[in-house]
Amino acid sequence: MPGRPSVEKRVIAEEVVEAEIARLHAALQDAREELEALRDRAERELGAEEAAIFSAHLLMLEDPELVHRAEQYIRTERCNAEWAQKRAGEEIAAELAAIPDDYLRARADDVRDVSMRVVSLLSGVPRAALSKPDQPAIIVADELLASDIAHFDRSMILGIAMQTGSPTSHAAILARSMGLPAVLGAPGLLDAVRTGDVLVVNGDAGEVIINPDAAELATWEEQRRARDRRRQELQALSALPAATTDGHAVEVAANIGFPADVEPALAAGAEGVGLFRTEFLFLDRAAPPSEEEQFAAYSQVARALAGRKVIIRTLDIGGDKHLPWLAQENEANPFLGLRGARLCLWHQEVFRTQLRALLRASAEGNIWVMFPMISDVKEVLEIRRVVNEVSDQLAAAGVPHRVPTLGIMVEVPSAALTVEAFLDEVDFVSIGTNDLTQYTLAADRTNASVASLADPLHPAVLRLIAHVVEAVRQAGKWVGVCGDLAGDPVAAPVLVGLGVDELSMAASLIPEVKAAVRSLSFADARRLALRAKSCRTAGEVREVLQQVTA
Repeated sequence: MPGRPSVEKRVIAEEVVEAEIARLHAALQDAREELEALRDRAERELGAEEAAIFSAHLLMLEDPELVHRAEQYIRTERCNAEWAQKRAGEEIAAELAAIPDDYLRARADDVRDVSMRVVSLLSGVPRAALSKPDQPAIIVADELLASDIAHFDRSMILGIAMQTGSPTSHAAILARSMGLPAVLGAPGLLDAVRTGDVLVVNGDAGEVIINPDAAELATWEEQRRARDRRRQELQALSALPAATTDGHAVEVAANIGFPADVEPALAAGAEGVGLFRTEFLFLDRAAPPSEEEQFAAYSQVARALAGRKVIIRTLDIGGDKHLPWLAQENEANPFLGLRGARLCLWHQEVFRTQLRALLRASAEGNIWVMFPMISDVKEVLEIRRVVNEVSDQLAAAGVPHRVPTLGIMVEVPSAALTVEAFLDEVDFVSIGTNDLTQYTLAADRTNASVASLADPLHPAVLRLIAHVVEAVRQAGKWVGVCGDLAGDPVAAPVLVGLGVDELSMAASLIPEVKAAVRSLSFADARRLALRAKSCRTAGEVREVLQQVTA
């Protein structure tokens, strides 16, 4: 696997501290130039989505908190820049890895990637690329980062298998975009595999088959060719709308976490953004983001979408994630604690700053705003009061702004069961199936012991979704789904049959979900949804769906 420079802490003299900080900044500039070159190469050879990975790395490189921590270690520990940079990167990566959000948790690898690039430049030890195999081969490693994979000679790499990593990581995304089957997070892999073994890397099922016989190998090879043909066909059709055979259309949008994600989302066929997570602005920094910084980010996304809708979620951070600049108490059960809109209403100075930026940005594009973790109507009434006050203050100051379309996320059973009570106060509803599933089934999907219970196709979850959709549509309002269930091509027809207006998902999933919607009539989708929600178990639901897709 690629080389990682070993870093030892060295104590430096007081009089050379500033020189060491200057050396750090020189390495940061060199890293910036390398990343710009990688971004440009990725755009030429792979496309906009892959180039956006390195645009995100550039943003992380310029993160004031990463630079500040490294500088502080040099000053307070009187240590070498290599060790300070590595320590700062490891800390921030660990904080991201602890967040109960798959997308943001996967960004921990990106922070380590960026940090180790700077360390390599400081130490003069290049992050050596993998030795070129004598013949096409599968790479087996403990860990590979996105920039490692970007240097691969695709003609000599058949696939990737790693002991660590996440399927939502940029390393996984880059591997898929390069047409490389990849399995990440396979404990014990290095102990089981030897150089020279014949391997099958099944990225779809997340499995590695070691030394299959000739007949098995021939079967896998035919499946690979069929999958490649299918992927090319879907991408060629990704710009088509998601409309059933009898003309019922649903919007298909992208979930994004950074402004740089917009361009690849549109390239994948997104009709807008159904979830823009704003947490990236608030994490890993010594002070909260200013109104101007937030306004610039929200406006950038709105302009990039050129009139298409973007639904922006307000800050969704809970007690499990410590923000150094915010007074937070440790919580015994943060998933049931002060998170989402509850946190914003508790810390209104942070909330009002974000609202000012959102209202100002709404004057420049088609921005909708939604509030997460809503469980009671009184929370919405309080939010409405704060929004009106912020609007009045902006108007009094002569600041151009617009009160955007306002909605709530339904991800708590109490909100799902009493959704009718909210509909006079909101313009739309977006269903977050990830949290709705874990709260309904009392199962944390990040806990391996109970993760199998957290199935969003459980009839209890489907019936809650059906109740929400029926109530919202009777009120003549809009309802979307932005959880993982929306990006599942097997499950998407059920959601269409239940009557949702929009499905929002990771950009890479859009072509296949659109194809799934186009594969059946709306009448068939409605019958499928009725059968699914009438089942007794998630297993029964999946059996029904398998019969349809077989």
